[in-house]
Amino acid sequence: MTEEEQILTLLQHGDSFFPSGAVSFSWGLEMLNNDHVITSTVELNQFIENQLIERWGPFERVVLAHTYVHADDIEQVISIDKLVECMTLSSELREGSKRLGSALLTTYQQLNNPIAEHYLKLSNEGKALGHLPITQALIWASLGLSRNSVLMLSAYNFCVSVLGAALRLGIVGHIDCQKSLTTFRQLITEILTWHIPAIEEIHAFTPFADIASMRHEHSETRLFAN
Repeated sequence: MTEEEQILTLLQHGDSFFPSGAVSFSWGLEMLNNDHVITSTVELNQFIENQLIERWGPFERVVLAHTYVHADDIEQVISIDKLVECMTLSSELREGSKRLGSALLTTYQQLNNPIAEHYLKLSNEGKALGHLPITQALIWASLGLSRNSVLMLSAYNFCVSVLGAALRLGIVGHIDCQKSLTTFRQLITEILTWHIPAIEEIHAFTPFADIASMRHEHSETRLFAN
């Protein structure tokens, strides 16, 4: 794949216009907003920064990288998928990750992607779980994207999904979102230089988001599925 094709592929699959299903997920942000913990752009940016450093970097990034490397070994991919299940303690985040993964697989199946069709079949048969970073790595690798492009696309999609949730919650406006995306480019670039450890070393420490997600299930007013 040429550099131009890489860029065009990233533009298409990273666009909020792409039907990824992420619009139904707030990553715990809705409950934190209900509790008046996150009500401003500054607090939102701190939340995203913490998620990138304490979860996406040591958890999703590592899962994505290892899945990308083993994309041709489905048994190994399923093993990583099961590890993600075990290491995601919040049931809301755990089930949300699988819902997003299933939505992504379904979208790409409809786009005639054979990898998505195969892994969706395994998931529907109960042989795989289909967590989001697993499906992202498998599908985007099949598109011919480089590993670094896959990691960048995942981090960008995460930021956009949280900012999109904040926009719908009325925490920020469109211009604030663009300013935040510009700010986080440097942090994402830095995280991409981090060493990728063994898959068994994945970890995360985002208690505010985890607890907020757990409490979200019992909230009387809910805009998002999680």
